[in-house]
Parts: sequence; C-alpha cells; structure tokens
Amino acid sequence: MPGTQQGGVITTVLVLAGAVLWGTAGPASQFLYQGTETTPMAVALLRLILAAPLLLLAAAPALRRHGEQLRARARPVLIGGACIALYQVFYFQAVSVSGVTLATLTALCPVPVLVAILARLVLDERTMPIPWFGIAAASTGTLLLVGTPETESAPAQLILGAALGLTASLAFSGIALTGRALGHGIPPLAVTASLFLVGALALSPTILFIPGAVAAAFDNWPTVAFLVLVPTVLAYGLFYSGVGKTPAAVTGILIVAEPLTAASLGWALFSETLSPLQGAGAALLCIAMVRAALQQRG
Repeated sequence: MPGTQQGGVITTVLVLAGAVLWGTAGPASQFLYQGTETTPMAVALLRLILAAPLLLLAAAPALRRHGEQLRARARPVLIGGACIALYQVFYFQAVSVSGVTLATLTALCPVPVLVAILARLVLDERTMPIPWFGIAAASTGTLLLVGTPETESAPAQLILGAALGLTASLAFSGIALTGRALGHGIPPLAVTASLFLVGALALSPTILFIPGAVAAAFDNWPTVAFLVLVPTVLAYGLFYSGVGKTPAAVTGILIVAEPLTAASLGWALFSETLSPLQGAGAALLCIAMVRAALQQRG
C-alpha cells in the first residue's frame, strides 16, 4: 500500500532525525567542559530539568485530552521516564570511571541486539522478522567507529566501567521500547513530556550534591540553551513522533546514528581524525541505516 509505505518512510526519518540530533549533544557538552567548570552529571541534570517544563508547556493541550490514557498506562510512562534518567546517570558515571571510549562502546554497541531481543519478549513482536544483517552491521560499525579503549586503568575499574555502560545500554533500550509501547493512540508530544517529567523528578535530587557544577554551566548559557533545545527537546520530540510506528528492531539500528553524528562533528569541529577502521565503521553504520530504512519502505 503506497500510503502505508509513505508512512513507514516518514516514521523512519523521524526516528533517524532524532538520533542524529542526539549526536550533537556530545560536541555541545565538550564546549561546556572546555569553557566552564561544569561536570557531566550537571549537564545531564540540566538537560532534563530544563527540557521538562518546555515540553509540558508545549504539550499542555494534548496532556489535557489524553491524561486519562496516560494514567491508565502509568507503568510504561514510569519505566520510560526512569530509563531516560538512568541512562544519563549510568552513562556519565561510566565515562568518569573508564573514559569516553569504553563507555560509548558498552552503552551503544549492544543496543541494536538488546532492542531486537527485548521487543520479542516484552512487546510481543514475534511475528516481525529480525533484521539480522542490519543489527550485525550496526553493532560492528559502532565497534569500529568508537575503537578500542587505550587506558592505564586497573582491570577492576575497567570492569566497573563496562558494567555501568552495559546498564546504560539497557536503559537506552528501555527508552526505545517504552516509546514504541506508548506510541499508539497518544500524541508523541504528550508521551515525550510525560516521560521527561518523570525523568526530571527522578534525577532532580542530584542537584543537592553538585550545585556549583550546575551553576557553572551557565557561564556558557548559549551552549546550555542549544543542548536543551536541539539534542533534547527537539531530538526526543522527533524520536517519539516516529518510534511508536517503527518496529523496535529497526529503531535499535537507527539509534546508532548518534555515535556517527558525534564522530562526524568531532572531526569537523575539533579536528579529530578518523582512522581507516573508523571510516569503515562509519560506512557500516550508513549501510545498516539505509538497509533499515529500505526494509520499512518495503
């Protein structure tokens, strides 16, 4: 059906656009770390507590119309909001323990596989074919793009960092799965606002431990504004607009656009070079995403 095919393409583009915009968060955060005395946890907290009121304001009419539906589906709303908060906590803690490379590798590389498996167990998507080629290409491409960690950390510290990163990948998978589960009958903006409200409330107590780092971020307030508006409000809004009508396994593949975007911006803005293996990883990610998009079209 042409209409169905067109709808599949649109939802795929929305999920992909959200993942691409997520990839701008890393470079934006790097600007903050270079120019202020803020910390990764403070940046994560600001993303949630500043984005939540904006989303609630924008979604107010939809929330009034669909409040009863959201209350009836409180469980996935609470789980999804908790996953948004937990991803921030575990990923940035993994960065502090084991470095960016290992944290990104363990947090994002398993996501395509985890989403595909959990979708069959949790969302009952057993009748949908698993895109094994795309999952393998996405996972391998992420591995090659991120590279292997060069660190002098003790083995116990690396194991802890890997465990934190893997927990972050589970939370990231939860973001995709709950978005898929809530995407039927409830407007995406209402879903996004509800999940961010839960996530912001869950993470807000951390401000008691890092008030100075939170305040320091505003020394570069334009970057804080960009971080909140573009890779957070806009990116999550686009992602949840498409994820409800996109098979979870396909979503898991498209999500890897985030490290691809971050690596591309690092090369463009910070003169970071890509090795031939990283270039091959980037090519594999592109192939995986194109394959996933074509599968949706078909």
